[in-house]
Amino acid sequence: MVLPFVRELLADIEKSPAFQRTASHLKGRAGRWRVSGLTNPAKALHLPLLAGAAGAPLIVVVENNRAAEEMLPVLQSMAELAGGVNPKMILDLPAHDVLPFENLSPHPEIQEERATVLWKIATGAAQIVLVPLEAASMRLNSAEYYADLARVVRRGESIEVDPLIEHLRTVGYSSADAVDMPGEFALRGGILDVYPPEADRPLRIEFFGDEVETIRKFDPATQRSAAPVDEVVLLPLTETPVNERVLGVIHSRLSGRRLTGSEIEIEHAMLATGASVFPGWEFYAPVAGADRSPASARLAPRSC
Repeated sequence: MVLPFVRELLADIEKSPAFQRTASHLKGRAGRWRVSGLTNPAKALHLPLLAGAAGAPLIVVVENNRAAEEMLPVLQSMAELAGGVNPKMILDLPAHDVLPFENLSPHPEIQEERATVLWKIATGAAQIVLVPLEAASMRLNSAEYYADLARVVRRGESIEVDPLIEHLRTVGYSSADAVDMPGEFALRGGILDVYPPEADRPLRIEFFGDEVETIRKFDPATQRSAAPVDEVVLLPLTETPVNERVLGVIHSRLSGRRLTGSEIEIEHAMLATGASVFPGWEFYAPVAGADRSPASARLAPRSC
């Protein structure tokens, strides 16, 4: 709980002439504006207030992942004290921990965090994003691409189970006999157990045909369900969805094979390669058209 006099004290910052001029510039979005003379704690206090005054998300470029990790809790605490933005909407977008094309894939935790943050940015769930310089210099895809990485499942709505399972596989989920770790799912008849990132417990989704009948959190140790929820967001574990089409194109490019024929014939030829993921494959995905959304990158139907 923040005492009222503390909020009143911090609110005086917004009344200063320098703050008013900076906020006015941000609202007008009129070119560059240099602000100096602030210590790091003062920057952390001013940024949430400026974001609130600007009425638009802010990107804060920092030196590296460590700087972003250290600044994040400070910014969130200052937002809690001073207001301006929701502390939960202050995020950091980490840079990859490996360089492109050195035959190494980024750490799974970094892939998961980047995918979640990019989805939140694309769907308007971010107000301040701390971005390391290396991450800021990376090529990104469209907002529609990242918005399609997650699926929202609501009680009472109809949803096809097979396409949902296919999507979960492409964005990093793995099948398990029993779900007890984030990123796992298990399908048994009309019941889908799934453990999305950022959830405190796995969820049990019960279907009646294609209709979502109930959604409940459950304890993986006892399998006991808790109170029902109305909806769940199945967040991705990777920003680079994997499917046979993308892997087939990557394999063809790296092997030097030149495919000719109709679109369907080329599609079948790529699927016939039997290509699989390999360390660092994510950095080759743009050449395979992986910048298309997972929905639009699904395999073309086979001809009879």
